[in-house]
Amino acid sequence: MLSRFYTLWANLRAGFWFVPTLMAVGAIGLAIVALNLDAGLPEEKARQFWIHSGGPEDARNLLSTVFSSMVTMATLVISITMVVLTLAASQLGPRMVRNFMGDLRTQLVFGTFLMTIIYCLLVLRTLHSELDVSEVPHIAVTVGTVLALINLFALLFFIHILARSIISETAIRRVERDLRNAISRLLPVEEDVQRFAEQPTIADMLPVDFDERAAALPLSGEGYVQAIEYEQLVEIACRHKVVIRLDFRAGDFVIKKSYKAEIYPGSLLNSELATELEGAILVGDERTPLQDLEFSMRQLVEIAVRALSAGINDPFTAIAVIDRLGAALGELMRRELRHEVLFDPAGNVRVIAPAASFRGFTNAAFHQIRQAGASHPAVIMHMLRTIALLAPNVRLVDQRDVLLDHAAVIAETGRRGASEASDIADIDHSYRAAQVALTGKPRLAKPSEALGRE
Repeated sequence: MLSRFYTLWANLRAGFWFVPTLMAVGAIGLAIVALNLDAGLPEEKARQFWIHSGGPEDARNLLSTVFSSMVTMATLVISITMVVLTLAASQLGPRMVRNFMGDLRTQLVFGTFLMTIIYCLLVLRTLHSELDVSEVPHIAVTVGTVLALINLFALLFFIHILARSIISETAIRRVERDLRNAISRLLPVEEDVQRFAEQPTIADMLPVDFDERAAALPLSGEGYVQAIEYEQLVEIACRHKVVIRLDFRAGDFVIKKSYKAEIYPGSLLNSELATELEGAILVGDERTPLQDLEFSMRQLVEIAVRALSAGINDPFTAIAVIDRLGAALGELMRRELRHEVLFDPAGNVRVIAPAASFRGFTNAAFHQIRQAGASHPAVIMHMLRTIALLAPNVRLVDQRDVLLDHAAVIAETGRRGASEASDIADIDHSYRAAQVALTGKPRLAKPSEALGRE
Protein backbone atom coordinates (compact mmCIF):
# COMPACT_ATOMS: atom_id res chain seq x y z
CA MET A 1 0.00 0.00 0.00
CA LEU A 2 2.95 2.33 0.50
CA SER A 3 3.62 2.51 -3.24
CA ARG A 4 -0.03 3.28 -3.94
CA PHE A 5 -0.04 6.01 -1.31
CA TYR A 6 3.18 7.47 -2.70
CA THR A 7 1.77 7.40 -6.25
CA LEU A 8 -1.43 9.11 -5.09
CA TRP A 9 0.58 11.72 -3.21
CA ALA A 10 2.84 12.32 -6.23
CA ASN A 11 -0.20 12.82 -8.46
CA LEU A 12 -1.72 15.24 -5.95
CA ARG A 13 1.54 17.16 -5.69
CA ALA A 14 1.84 17.33 -9.47
CA GLY A 15 -1.71 18.64 -9.73
CA PHE A 16 -1.96 22.41 -9.76
CA TRP A 17 -5.11 22.48 -7.61
CA PHE A 18 -4.11 20.62 -4.45
CA VAL A 19 -2.02 23.17 -2.51
CA PRO A 20 -4.18 26.18 -3.59
CA THR A 21 -7.27 24.26 -2.45
CA LEU A 22 -5.72 23.64 0.97
CA MET A 23 -4.84 27.32 1.24
CA ALA A 24 -8.40 28.27 0.23
CA VAL A 25 -9.72 26.13 3.08
CA GLY A 26 -7.18 27.83 5.32
CA ALA A 27 -8.59 31.21 4.26
CA ILE A 28 -11.98 30.18 5.65
CA GLY A 29 -10.41 29.29 8.98
CA LEU A 30 -8.36 32.49 9.01
CA ALA A 31 -11.48 34.60 8.42
CA ILE A 32 -13.32 32.87 11.26
CA VAL A 33 -10.40 33.33 13.67
CA ALA A 34 -9.89 37.01 12.73
CA LEU A 35 -13.57 37.85 13.13
CA ASN A 36 -13.69 36.12 16.53
CA LEU A 37 -10.61 38.01 17.69
CA ASP A 38 -12.36 41.26 16.83
CA ALA A 39 -15.29 40.35 19.06
CA GLY A 40 -13.10 40.50 22.15
CA LEU A 41 -10.84 43.40 21.11
CA PRO A 42 -10.81 46.24 23.71
CA GLU A 43 -11.50 49.73 22.38
CA GLU A 44 -8.06 51.04 23.32
CA LYS A 45 -6.39 48.20 21.40
CA ALA A 46 -8.37 49.09 18.29
CA ARG A 47 -6.68 52.49 18.28
CA GLN A 48 -3.21 51.07 17.68
CA PHE A 49 -1.55 52.68 14.65
CA TRP A 50 -1.09 49.39 12.84
CA ILE A 51 -4.72 48.27 13.25
CA HIS A 52 -7.44 49.56 10.96
CA SER A 53 -9.52 52.11 12.84
CA GLY A 54 -11.93 53.44 10.20
CA GLY A 55 -15.66 53.07 10.02
CA PRO A 56 -17.69 50.37 8.28
CA GLU A 57 -17.77 52.23 4.96
CA ASP A 58 -13.98 52.69 4.98
CA ALA A 59 -13.45 49.01 5.79
CA ARG A 60 -15.84 47.91 3.06
CA ASN A 61 -14.18 50.14 0.44
CA LEU A 62 -10.72 48.94 1.44
CA LEU A 63 -11.55 45.24 1.26
CA SER A 64 -13.56 45.72 -1.93
CA THR A 65 -10.52 47.34 -3.54
CA VAL A 66 -8.26 44.53 -2.34
CA PHE A 67 -10.74 41.91 -3.56
CA SER A 68 -11.12 43.34 -7.07
CA SER A 69 -7.38 43.96 -7.36
CA MET A 70 -6.56 40.37 -6.39
CA VAL A 71 -9.06 38.98 -8.91
CA THR A 72 -7.54 41.13 -11.66
CA MET A 73 -3.99 40.18 -10.62
CA ALA A 74 -4.79 36.48 -10.50
CA THR A 75 -6.42 36.61 -13.94
CA LEU A 76 -3.40 38.41 -15.38
CA VAL A 77 -0.95 35.97 -13.81
CA ILE A 78 -2.89 32.96 -15.13
CA SER A 79 -2.88 34.44 -18.64
CA ILE A 80 0.85 35.09 -18.54
CA THR A 81 1.49 31.62 -17.14
CA MET A 82 -0.43 29.94 -19.96
CA VAL A 83 1.64 31.82 -22.54
CA VAL A 84 4.90 30.83 -20.83
CA LEU A 85 3.80 27.20 -20.47
CA THR A 86 2.95 27.07 -24.16
CA LEU A 87 6.40 28.39 -25.00
CA ALA A 88 8.11 25.98 -22.62
CA ALA A 89 6.12 23.01 -23.96
CA SER A 90 7.16 23.78 -27.53
CA GLN A 91 10.84 24.22 -26.66
CA LEU A 92 11.39 21.76 -23.81
CA GLY A 93 8.58 19.27 -24.35
CA PRO A 94 5.03 18.93 -23.04
CA ARG A 95 6.13 16.63 -20.21
CA MET A 96 7.98 19.58 -18.65
CA VAL A 97 4.62 21.22 -17.94
CA ARG A 98 4.11 18.57 -15.24
CA ASN A 99 7.31 19.70 -13.52
CA PHE A 100 6.24 23.33 -13.57
CA MET A 101 2.77 22.53 -12.26
CA GLY A 102 4.29 20.41 -9.51
CA ASP A 103 6.59 23.21 -8.35
CA LEU A 104 5.56 23.96 -4.76
CA ARG A 105 6.61 27.60 -5.07
CA THR A 106 4.25 28.18 -7.99
CA GLN A 107 1.40 26.47 -6.17
CA LEU A 108 2.02 28.57 -3.05
CA VAL A 109 1.90 31.82 -5.04
CA PHE A 110 -1.39 30.91 -6.70
CA GLY A 111 -2.68 29.68 -3.36
CA THR A 112 -1.84 33.05 -1.83
CA PHE A 113 -3.91 34.86 -4.47
CA LEU A 114 -6.83 32.47 -4.00
CA MET A 115 -6.57 32.67 -0.22
CA THR A 116 -6.71 36.47 -0.25
CA ILE A 117 -9.71 36.54 -2.60
CA ILE A 118 -11.72 34.09 -0.48
CA TYR A 119 -10.72 35.80 2.76
CA CYS A 120 -11.78 39.24 1.54
CA LEU A 121 -15.06 37.85 0.23
CA LEU A 122 -15.90 36.24 3.58
CA VAL A 123 -15.05 39.32 5.62
CA LEU A 124 -16.97 41.61 3.24
CA ARG A 125 -20.13 39.64 4.03
CA THR A 126 -19.97 40.94 7.61
CA LEU A 127 -19.53 44.62 6.67
CA HIS A 128 -23.04 45.97 6.21
CA SER A 129 -24.05 49.62 6.43
CA GLU A 130 -25.88 49.28 9.78
CA LEU A 131 -22.65 48.47 11.64
CA ASP A 132 -21.52 50.79 14.37
CA VAL A 133 -17.87 51.93 14.44
CA SER A 134 -17.29 49.79 17.50
CA GLU A 135 -18.60 46.74 15.63
CA VAL A 136 -16.21 47.01 12.68
CA PRO A 137 -13.89 43.92 12.53
CA HIS A 138 -10.66 45.93 12.67
CA ILE A 139 -8.35 42.93 13.02
CA ALA A 140 -10.01 41.15 10.09
CA VAL A 141 -9.64 44.23 7.88
CA THR A 142 -6.02 44.61 8.96
CA VAL A 143 -5.31 40.97 8.08
CA GLY A 144 -6.82 41.58 4.64
CA THR A 145 -4.46 44.53 4.16
CA VAL A 146 -1.48 42.40 5.20
CA LEU A 147 -2.51 39.69 2.75
CA ALA A 148 -2.65 42.28 -0.04
CA LEU A 149 0.93 43.35 0.75
CA ILE A 150 2.03 39.70 0.80
CA ASN A 151 0.46 39.23 -2.61
CA LEU A 152 2.49 42.09 -4.07
CA PHE A 153 5.75 40.46 -2.99
CA ALA A 154 4.43 37.05 -4.09
CA LEU A 155 3.81 38.52 -7.55
CA LEU A 156 7.44 39.67 -7.79
CA PHE A 157 8.62 36.26 -6.60
CA PHE A 158 6.37 34.51 -9.12
CA ILE A 159 7.69 36.60 -12.02
CA HIS A 160 11.21 35.58 -10.97
CA ILE A 161 10.22 31.90 -10.88
CA LEU A 162 8.42 32.14 -14.21
CA ALA A 163 11.35 33.83 -15.93
CA ARG A 164 13.81 31.22 -14.69
CA SER A 165 11.54 28.27 -15.44
CA ILE A 166 11.83 28.75 -19.21
CA ILE A 167 15.64 28.81 -19.07
CA SER A 168 16.73 25.43 -20.37
CA GLU A 169 19.50 25.03 -17.79
CA THR A 170 16.99 25.48 -14.96
CA ALA A 171 14.67 22.81 -16.38
CA ILE A 172 17.59 20.46 -17.03
CA ARG A 173 18.95 20.87 -13.52
CA ARG A 174 15.52 20.24 -11.99
CA VAL A 175 14.96 17.01 -13.95
CA GLU A 176 18.51 15.81 -13.26
CA ARG A 177 17.97 16.41 -9.55
CA ASP A 178 14.84 14.26 -9.66
CA LEU A 179 16.78 11.55 -11.49
CA ARG A 180 19.62 11.54 -8.96
CA ASN A 181 17.12 11.40 -6.08
CA ALA A 182 15.41 8.41 -7.70
CA ILE A 183 18.75 6.62 -8.15
CA SER A 184 19.64 7.18 -4.49
CA ARG A 185 16.21 5.98 -3.37
CA LEU A 186 15.89 2.87 -5.53
CA LEU A 187 19.42 1.53 -6.02
CA PRO A 188 21.81 0.57 -3.23
CA VAL A 189 25.52 1.32 -3.42
CA GLU A 190 27.51 -1.87 -4.02
CA GLU A 191 30.96 -1.78 -2.47
CA ASP A 192 31.81 -5.45 -3.10
CA VAL A 193 32.74 -5.42 -6.79
CA GLN A 194 33.28 -9.19 -6.88
CA ARG A 195 29.82 -9.95 -5.49
CA PHE A 196 28.44 -7.27 -7.80
CA ALA A 197 29.93 -9.03 -10.82
CA GLU A 198 28.90 -12.56 -9.80
CA GLN A 199 25.19 -12.04 -9.23
CA PRO A 200 23.18 -15.11 -10.26
CA THR A 201 20.86 -15.16 -13.23
CA ILE A 202 17.11 -15.62 -13.04
CA ALA A 203 17.49 -19.20 -14.32
CA ASP A 204 19.74 -20.00 -11.35
CA MET A 205 17.10 -18.83 -8.87
CA LEU A 206 14.08 -20.60 -10.32
CA PRO A 207 13.11 -24.25 -9.71
CA VAL A 208 14.62 -26.56 -12.32
CA ASP A 209 11.19 -27.51 -13.69
CA PHE A 210 9.81 -23.97 -13.69
CA ASP A 211 9.28 -23.77 -17.46
CA GLU A 212 7.44 -27.09 -17.57
CA ARG A 213 5.10 -26.52 -14.62
CA ALA A 214 4.57 -22.74 -14.64
CA ALA A 215 1.36 -21.20 -15.96
CA ALA A 216 1.11 -17.79 -17.64
CA LEU A 217 -1.26 -15.20 -16.17
CA PRO A 218 -2.86 -12.72 -18.60
CA LEU A 219 -3.19 -9.27 -17.05
CA SER A 220 -6.57 -7.59 -17.47
CA GLY A 221 -5.20 -4.04 -17.06
CA GLU A 222 -3.79 -1.89 -19.82
CA GLY A 223 -1.41 1.04 -19.49
CA TYR A 224 1.92 1.92 -17.92
CA VAL A 225 3.09 0.04 -14.86
CA GLN A 226 3.46 2.81 -12.28
CA ALA A 227 4.40 0.72 -9.25
CA ILE A 228 4.68 -2.89 -8.10
CA GLU A 229 3.92 -3.80 -4.49
CA TYR A 230 6.69 -6.38 -4.06
CA GLU A 231 6.08 -7.03 -0.37
CA GLN A 232 2.40 -7.63 -1.07
CA LEU A 233 3.37 -10.07 -3.83
CA VAL A 234 5.57 -11.99 -1.38
CA GLU A 235 2.68 -12.21 1.07
CA ILE A 236 0.39 -13.47 -1.71
CA ALA A 237 2.99 -16.01 -2.89
CA CYS A 238 3.51 -17.34 0.64
CA ARG A 239 -0.23 -17.68 1.26
CA HIS A 240 -0.81 -19.55 -1.98
CA LYS A 241 2.54 -21.43 -1.80
CA VAL A 242 3.65 -20.37 -5.28
CA VAL A 243 6.58 -18.62 -6.98
CA ILE A 244 5.79 -15.53 -9.05
CA ARG A 245 7.94 -14.36 -11.95
CA LEU A 246 7.19 -11.03 -13.59
CA ASP A 247 8.36 -10.24 -17.12
CA PHE A 248 7.93 -6.49 -16.73
CA ARG A 249 9.12 -3.69 -14.48
CA ALA A 250 7.85 -0.24 -13.57
CA GLY A 251 7.67 1.96 -16.65
CA ASP A 252 6.73 -0.82 -19.08
CA PHE A 253 3.50 -0.65 -21.04
CA VAL A 254 1.30 -3.71 -20.64
CA ILE A 255 -1.40 -4.63 -23.12
CA LYS A 256 -4.68 -6.08 -21.95
CA LYS A 257 -4.59 -9.89 -21.75
CA SER A 258 -0.88 -9.97 -22.50
CA TYR A 259 0.95 -12.80 -20.70
CA LYS A 260 3.28 -10.89 -18.41
CA ALA A 261 3.37 -12.99 -15.22
CA GLU A 262 4.10 -16.65 -14.56
CA ILE A 263 2.96 -18.70 -11.59
CA TYR A 264 4.74 -21.86 -10.34
CA PRO A 265 3.30 -24.40 -9.98
CA GLY A 266 0.66 -23.56 -12.55
CA SER A 267 -1.85 -25.98 -11.02
CA LEU A 268 -2.35 -23.54 -8.11
CA LEU A 269 -3.30 -20.63 -10.35
CA ASN A 270 -6.95 -19.68 -9.80
CA SER A 271 -9.17 -16.61 -10.07
CA GLU A 272 -8.54 -15.58 -6.46
CA LEU A 273 -4.77 -15.62 -6.92
CA ALA A 274 -5.05 -13.75 -10.22
CA THR A 275 -7.20 -11.02 -8.64
CA GLU A 276 -4.84 -10.57 -5.68
CA LEU A 277 -1.80 -10.46 -7.93
CA GLU A 278 -3.26 -7.80 -10.21
CA GLY A 279 -4.21 -5.80 -7.14
CA ALA A 280 -0.51 -5.53 -6.29
CA ILE A 281 0.35 -4.03 -9.69
CA LEU A 282 -0.56 -0.39 -10.15
CA VAL A 283 -1.29 0.44 -13.82
CA GLY A 284 -2.07 3.96 -15.01
CA ASP A 285 -2.29 6.20 -18.05
CA GLU A 286 1.20 7.69 -17.73
CA ARG A 287 4.64 6.85 -16.39
CA THR A 288 5.65 8.05 -12.93
CA PRO A 289 9.08 8.37 -11.26
CA LEU A 290 8.12 6.22 -8.25
CA GLN A 291 9.95 3.06 -9.42
CA ASP A 292 10.81 4.08 -12.99
CA LEU A 293 14.39 5.32 -13.26
CA GLU A 294 14.13 5.96 -16.98
CA PHE A 295 11.26 8.42 -16.48
CA SER A 296 13.46 11.43 -15.68
CA MET A 297 16.19 10.23 -18.06
CA ARG A 298 13.77 10.29 -20.97
CA GLN A 299 12.66 13.78 -19.98
CA LEU A 300 16.25 14.95 -20.33
CA VAL A 301 16.58 13.19 -23.67
CA GLU A 302 13.41 14.86 -24.92
CA ILE A 303 14.85 18.30 -24.09
CA ALA A 304 18.01 17.49 -26.05
CA VAL A 305 16.16 16.06 -29.05
CA ARG A 306 13.89 19.10 -29.27
CA ALA A 307 16.89 21.40 -28.98
CA LEU A 308 18.51 19.64 -31.95
CA SER A 309 15.40 19.91 -34.13
CA ALA A 310 15.54 22.14 -37.20
CA GLY A 311 13.02 24.55 -35.72
CA ILE A 312 15.08 25.28 -32.58
CA ASN A 313 18.67 24.30 -33.53
CA ASP A 314 20.20 24.78 -30.07
CA PRO A 315 23.15 22.39 -29.67
CA PHE A 316 24.26 24.12 -26.45
CA THR A 317 21.13 22.88 -24.66
CA ALA A 318 21.80 19.37 -25.98
CA ILE A 319 25.37 19.55 -24.66
CA ALA A 320 24.07 20.61 -21.23
CA VAL A 321 21.74 17.60 -21.24
CA ILE A 322 24.62 15.27 -22.17
CA ASP A 323 26.60 16.58 -19.20
CA ARG A 324 23.74 15.78 -16.81
CA LEU A 325 23.14 12.37 -18.37
CA GLY A 326 26.84 11.58 -18.04
CA ALA A 327 26.72 12.45 -14.34
CA ALA A 328 23.67 10.23 -13.85
CA LEU A 329 25.29 7.31 -15.71
CA GLY A 330 28.38 7.70 -13.53
CA GLU A 331 26.19 7.39 -10.46
CA LEU A 332 24.46 4.32 -11.92
CA MET A 333 27.83 2.66 -12.50
CA ARG A 334 28.45 2.81 -8.76
CA ARG A 335 25.08 1.27 -7.96
CA GLU A 336 23.81 -2.28 -7.80
CA LEU A 337 21.70 -3.21 -10.83
CA ARG A 338 20.33 -6.67 -10.24
CA HIS A 339 17.07 -8.54 -10.50
CA GLU A 340 14.39 -7.88 -7.91
CA VAL A 341 14.39 -11.12 -5.89
CA LEU A 342 12.32 -11.47 -2.75
CA PHE A 343 12.35 -14.36 -0.29
CA ASP A 344 9.96 -15.59 2.35
CA PRO A 345 11.02 -15.86 6.03
CA ALA A 346 12.25 -19.42 5.38
CA GLY A 347 14.63 -18.22 2.66
CA ASN A 348 12.66 -19.54 -0.31
CA VAL A 349 12.42 -17.49 -3.48
CA ARG A 350 8.89 -16.15 -3.89
CA VAL A 351 9.01 -13.23 -6.33
CA ILE A 352 11.43 -12.51 -9.19
CA ALA A 353 11.22 -9.46 -11.44
CA PRO A 354 13.69 -8.12 -14.02
CA ALA A 355 15.81 -5.09 -13.37
CA ALA A 356 16.95 -2.43 -15.79
CA SER A 357 20.47 -3.01 -17.07
CA PHE A 358 23.28 -0.52 -17.51
CA ARG A 359 23.07 -1.14 -21.24
CA GLY A 360 19.39 -0.25 -21.19
CA PHE A 361 20.05 3.00 -19.32
CA THR A 362 22.89 3.91 -21.66
CA ASN A 363 20.75 3.17 -24.70
CA ALA A 364 18.02 5.41 -23.32
CA ALA A 365 20.52 8.18 -22.65
CA PHE A 366 22.47 8.15 -25.93
CA HIS A 367 20.50 6.59 -28.79
CA GLN A 368 18.01 9.34 -29.61
CA ILE A 369 20.47 12.16 -28.97
CA ARG A 370 22.99 10.47 -31.27
CA GLN A 371 20.38 10.11 -33.99
CA ALA A 372 19.14 13.69 -33.65
CA GLY A 373 22.66 15.12 -33.40
CA ALA A 374 24.17 13.23 -36.35
CA SER A 375 24.69 16.47 -38.27
CA HIS A 376 26.09 18.34 -35.26
CA PRO A 377 29.80 17.42 -34.86
CA ALA A 378 30.01 19.42 -31.62
CA VAL A 379 27.28 17.25 -30.05
CA ILE A 380 28.90 14.03 -31.32
CA MET A 381 32.30 15.00 -29.94
CA HIS A 382 30.80 15.99 -26.60
CA MET A 383 29.11 12.61 -26.30
CA LEU A 384 32.46 10.93 -26.93
CA ARG A 385 34.16 13.15 -24.36
CA THR A 386 31.45 12.29 -21.84
CA ILE A 387 32.09 8.59 -22.40
CA ALA A 388 35.80 9.20 -21.81
CA LEU A 389 34.98 11.01 -18.56
CA LEU A 390 32.97 7.99 -17.41
CA ALA A 391 36.03 5.71 -17.64
CA PRO A 392 37.14 6.15 -13.98
CA ASN A 393 33.69 4.94 -12.86
CA VAL A 394 33.95 1.60 -14.70
CA ARG A 395 33.73 -1.29 -12.24
CA LEU A 396 32.69 -4.17 -14.48
CA VAL A 397 33.78 -5.47 -17.85
CA ASP A 398 30.18 -5.19 -19.08
CA GLN A 399 30.12 -1.49 -18.26
CA ARG A 400 33.30 -0.89 -20.23
CA ASP A 401 32.00 -2.90 -23.19
CA VAL A 402 28.75 -0.94 -23.26
CA LEU A 403 30.60 2.37 -23.30
CA LEU A 404 32.97 1.14 -26.02
CA ASP A 405 30.05 -0.01 -28.14
CA HIS A 406 28.32 3.34 -27.83
CA ALA A 407 31.51 5.22 -28.57
CA ALA A 408 31.95 3.24 -31.80
CA VAL A 409 28.38 3.84 -32.94
CA ILE A 410 28.47 7.53 -32.02
CA ALA A 411 31.74 8.01 -33.92
CA GLU A 412 30.40 6.23 -36.99
CA THR A 413 27.20 8.33 -36.93
CA GLY A 414 29.28 11.48 -36.63
CA ARG A 415 31.47 10.53 -39.59
CA ARG A 416 28.43 9.95 -41.79
CA GLY A 417 26.79 13.21 -40.74
CA ALA A 418 29.86 15.47 -40.96
CA SER A 419 30.53 17.23 -44.25
CA GLU A 420 33.95 18.73 -43.46
CA ALA A 421 37.15 16.70 -43.31
CA SER A 422 38.31 18.67 -40.27
CA ASP A 423 35.14 17.73 -38.38
CA ILE A 424 35.66 14.07 -39.21
CA ALA A 425 39.23 14.30 -37.97
CA ASP A 426 38.06 15.87 -34.69
CA ILE A 427 35.47 13.13 -34.24
CA ASP A 428 38.12 10.45 -34.81
CA HIS A 429 40.39 12.14 -32.30
CA SER A 430 37.61 12.21 -29.68
CA TYR A 431 36.81 8.57 -30.40
CA ARG A 432 40.41 7.47 -29.93
CA ALA A 433 40.58 9.46 -26.69
CA ALA A 434 37.49 7.63 -25.40
CA GLN A 435 39.02 4.27 -26.36
CA VAL A 436 42.28 5.07 -24.60
CA ALA A 437 40.43 6.24 -21.49
CA LEU A 438 38.41 3.02 -21.34
CA THR A 439 41.00 0.42 -22.39
CA GLY A 440 44.36 2.14 -22.45
CA LYS A 441 44.69 1.62 -26.20
CA PRO A 442 42.61 2.35 -29.31
CA ARG A 443 40.74 -0.43 -31.09
CA LEU A 444 38.89 -0.83 -34.37
CA ALA A 445 35.37 0.54 -34.37
CA LYS A 446 33.14 -2.53 -34.19
CA PRO A 447 29.75 -1.82 -32.61
CA SER A 448 28.26 -4.71 -30.72
CA GLU A 449 25.23 -6.45 -32.15
CA ALA A 450 23.67 -6.19 -28.71
CA LEU A 451 23.84 -2.41 -28.64
CA GLY A 452 20.22 -1.99 -29.53
CA ARG A 453 18.90 -4.16 -26.69
CA GLU A 454 17.21 -2.43 -23.78
